[in-house]
Amino acid sequence: MKKIITLLVLLTFFKGNTQCPAPSNLVYSTINTQDALLSWTENGTATTWDITVVPNFYVGAPLPTDSYYQSSTNPFTFANFPPTGCNVFFVRSRCSATVVSPWVALATSGCDTNVFSYLATLSNNDFSINNDNKVKIFPNPSSTIFKIVSDTNIDKITIFDTLGKEILTQTQNNNEINIEKLSKGIYLIEITSENEKIYKKLIKE
Repeated sequence: MKKIITLLVLLTFFKGNTQCPAPSNLVYSTINTQDALLSWTENGTATTWDITVVPNFYVGAPLPTDSYYQSSTNPFTFANFPPTGCNVFFVRSRCSATVVSPWVALATSGCDTNVFSYLATLSNNDFSINNDNKVKIFPNPSSTIFKIVSDTNIDKITIFDTLGKEILTQTQNNNEINIEKLSKGIYLIEITSENEKIYKKLIKE
């Protein structure tokens, strides 16, 4: 029986051919103790996808240059995947024999904040987890104040730097955050809402 596990899902778009759009809504679930099911939304016309996994992922780990599998099916069963630890799955669309999309990455719940922050710094796009559309932040980039708009009550907001260090925590019911004192750069925002954690990337100008 297939078991779906709620994971911290990070979608990161790496450099690639912009004429071949990357997949989105990458989702992971377990079928049994050895097999995983990956599914995604194709945003172009590709009918073939490259799929790989980097087990025991760490900050600075080499990013994939090629795939373990080429699949013509979506969803795809990833057999004998690493069952524990920090595993990052990668999927990209193959629009032709020579043209591929940027990678989309999904980090499993065995990864710590450092990995999420590291992957965020490699992205020029926003990233999300399941039900991420519940939460939006603006303006982004920002130099002084940003606001969080959420469909649900926010219990806590935590900001981490790219090394995973906690920079700021706010627990009061105030969705406006002052970041004037932060240095310019990229930050990871962890938004805790109704026992769910949502991650966003913030750019401080």
